[in-house]
Amino acid sequence: MSTVERRAAARANQRAAAFVRFQLLGDHEAMRYLLVDAVENERAQLEFLTALASIAGSLADSAFGRERALTYLRSLAESSAALSDADDIDRYFEP
Repeated sequence: MSTVERRAAARANQRAAAFVRFQLLGDHEAMRYLLVDAVENERAQLEFLTALASIAGSLADSAFGRERALTYLRSLAESSAALSDADDIDRYFEP
C-alpha cells in the first residue's frame, strides 16, 4: 500500500468515525457537511463506505456477538429486499 493509499484510507476512517459520532449526537448539519465532503469523487465514496462498514461491523460484533450480528444483518437484508419490491412500502410502517 502506497503512502497516498494509506492517507486516503486514514481520511476515509476519519470521515466514517466522525459520521458515526455525529449520528450518535444527532448533529444533522455536521453530518450533511461531512457527507458533502466525503462524496468528492467515486473513490472517496467507496473509501468512506468501506470505512463505515468496517466500523459498523466492529460495533455489531462487540455489541451482539458475531452470530447474532450476522443474523440481524441477514434479517435486515431480507426485509429491505422485500420492502424495496413492495408496491406500497408505507403499509409496513403504519400502526
